[in-house]
Amino acid sequence: MAMVQSDLVAGQKLRALLVGFKDRSGLTYEKLAELASCSRGTAENYIAKAGHRRSDGILASLLSVLGVTRDERDEAMRLHRLNRSCSTDPATVEWAASAAEADCTVWEMEHFTPAEATVHPAITRSQGLASALNVVSPPPSYVLRDHDALLHADITAAARGELAAMIALRGGPSTGKTRSLFEVVHALGPRWAVVRPRSASALRGLATSGLLHRRRCVLWLNELQAFLGPNGTGLSLDVLRDLFAVPGERDGGKRRQRQPLVVVATLWPEKLRDTTTAGEQVSDNRDLLVTSNQWVRWHDVPRDFSRRERDKARALAASDGRLRAALDNPDRIGFAQTLAGGHELLQHYLTVPNYMDQLVLDAAGDARRLGHTSPLSLPMLRAIATALWREERGQTSPPSGWFDTAIAHASQPLRSTRGVQALIPLDNADLHNAEAEEVTYELADYLEHYLRYDRRTHTVTDAVWDALRQHATRTVDIVNLARGAINRGHFQHGEALYRAAGTPEALLEFARWRAARPGQEQEAERIYREAIATGHPDALVAFARWLESHPGREDETEQVYREAIAAGVPAARIEFAWWLREQMDREDETELVYWDAVAAGDPSALLAFASWLELQPGREVETEHFYRGAVAAGLPDARTAFAVWLASQPGREGETEQVYRDAIVARDLMAQMAFISWMSEQPCREDDTERAYQDGIAAGYLGVLLAFAMWLAKQPGRDVEIEGVFRDAIATGHRHAFSSFVFWLGEQPGRDDDIESVYRDYIASGDPEAYTSFAGWLAKQPDRKEETERAYQDAIATGDPDAYTEFAEWLAEQPGREDDTERVYRDHIATGHPYALTAFAEWLGKQPRREEDRARLLRSGLIG
Repeated sequence: MAMVQSDLVAGQKLRALLVGFKDRSGLTYEKLAELASCSRGTAENYIAKAGHRRSDGILASLLSVLGVTRDERDEAMRLHRLNRSCSTDPATVEWAASAAEADCTVWEMEHFTPAEATVHPAITRSQGLASALNVVSPPPSYVLRDHDALLHADITAAARGELAAMIALRGGPSTGKTRSLFEVVHALGPRWAVVRPRSASALRGLATSGLLHRRRCVLWLNELQAFLGPNGTGLSLDVLRDLFAVPGERDGGKRRQRQPLVVVATLWPEKLRDTTTAGEQVSDNRDLLVTSNQWVRWHDVPRDFSRRERDKARALAASDGRLRAALDNPDRIGFAQTLAGGHELLQHYLTVPNYMDQLVLDAAGDARRLGHTSPLSLPMLRAIATALWREERGQTSPPSGWFDTAIAHASQPLRSTRGVQALIPLDNADLHNAEAEEVTYELADYLEHYLRYDRRTHTVTDAVWDALRQHATRTVDIVNLARGAINRGHFQHGEALYRAAGTPEALLEFARWRAARPGQEQEAERIYREAIATGHPDALVAFARWLESHPGREDETEQVYREAIAAGVPAARIEFAWWLREQMDREDETELVYWDAVAAGDPSALLAFASWLELQPGREVETEHFYRGAVAAGLPDARTAFAVWLASQPGREGETEQVYRDAIVARDLMAQMAFISWMSEQPCREDDTERAYQDGIAAGYLGVLLAFAMWLAKQPGRDVEIEGVFRDAIATGHRHAFSSFVFWLGEQPGRDDDIESVYRDYIASGDPEAYTSFAGWLAKQPDRKEETERAYQDAIATGDPDAYTEFAEWLAEQPGREDDTERVYRDHIATGHPYALTAFAEWLGKQPRREEDRARLLRSGLIG
């Protein structure tokens, strides 16, 4: 440990020495980066960041540009060599090695700064918002948010080991999510470490990496979308369960006590929708983030500060001009957005000196909205911006030197040398080759959000798709772009991108998409067989599932399932058994396949076999045996399934209740709701039922809330309590409390005024779905068509993608508005929503003389 401390001191001395050289030189970071042929971010990190991982070559280049003497250079390189050994994590050598092996970045809590957490830097303004002078200071005093009490309670419970769940903040860009999460996590104290995986695959491997649970850890999943993906490639319920279920390691034959784990995340609502759209390939995301479960605890962050929050900010503003400027908010963009430089970013984009400067930012925004999530390379930005130029100017070339000027403008710090930037240069050192650094950029999230909306219906030309295909290098980006192209009706580009991905998983997804298109059966089969030829373990089972849907091909289906079993494909026997269950007079073969699966050691076979046995008359003893085996094997939800079966056995109520309670303790996904449903059917147990509902609400199950209200509605004279349940849920921030409340109010006669009032509060909460819900209600009210249309347009403006479809469906019911209806459908398709093409095709099918248009749309996508 003394060596580590010595190395840390060397790092601090090196930083002080380099900062002194830089100040003496008078060079800005921009000029220093230019002369040393590196990015501005690299130059700043090398000079000003004590623990940064420096390479010999780049450091030597910077020292040369700084004009140091030979002695000064020797001293800097000596400190650099001393500092190397602590460049990962200073806690212990063993833990640092585990972090590197697990592909994670780790910090001691005291070294986890707002900058490391990627909290937006706040801008200090003098003489009001119009001042041209701005300097970067430490973050302003934190204003306690309304959601902080519940957030702190969850973090505290997780830190005590009392809560096993991912604690996630959901809200728009620059609303204060990351700062809020940073503050409550930082309060845990110096005994904690922060862990951030560098990829989704690194996150999936954490449970078995040996890194977690050896010390108190916060798993930091800011920008959660980076850790999501198609089934089997990102975070899922199973992965989350495994993270919390990692057993303690053994030390000298004795099991160590497992250390608490706190998992935190942030996510935009738009990106939540993007990652949970329908489709077999994203069901992991839907199960994790959309279904009501105890493994994710959501906390919503409104777009702007509430009245209570503003009062708290005023009390702090006397000593901080930044808070005063944010409270004034003359730009009307929100308190947190003002602090984060939202106004500067937007004005920087809207008031560019040269047209090409704006096109580079449009290029970055288009790459993001079309599905490219990785850092943006210079060649990609150049190619897309050039395509955008030629979209308007024809096959001419932009002015000489335009790109360097545009990049310099886009990455210019606003109002200070370290202010916010529209394009943020990233330091992308290759961990295996410190000399190979490539400049890439991130788009400021406030500007990304603005461009996503502003350009949401902008037509994407062939040249833009070609540029993206040519310069996207990561498979996840290429597949995301393929989906984006197909959802927007650009089928040819979608196919080319799937091919460019070059992975078996991409081929399988491509085959599924082909199979869903009319008249594409032969092509789909050919692609499935291509995927099988790659040896991917899931390809045979996926092909067999497809064959199942084609009558007359039962023999081929069975043969492919048997090939999958022979190839050792996981779960192939279970899939085969499920198929056999549907075939006539094949019970004996079905049972034999289940026995084979159990004998092969597939733990899921126990539960699947039990579910089949319970349908066979007179086999109750065997059914119970296999349910108990599934419970003993620790299969997720096995206790709940066993309890549901026990409930159907006469005279076993006591055992049923105990198994349900065990399932709740074990955090089975549906245990609480299933228990309540069973309890409500038991005679003379109304008090126990109500207590079970209260327990479910306290555990954060939104579905329980509505069910409790509906149960209360059956109890005479309890309307006041029902309304109280809903209003309490709204006050505590339950996301669906408003919609559930208006649903109940709608069943009460004479409450229309109350319904509208609740909708107005719902809209004021900042939920983008509020306007859509309100518009749907208005549409049912007589003589309110103008208000209905305005509400749908407001819903679209707030970013709810489902508003397009509902608006189009409403327009379709209005006589003479066919052209408006089609325009809205086409705008919806341009946004990339996965249902938009299908909805448009369905509408076309109902229009006279549009059958050929519909067929062409489904066959070839949008043309022109």
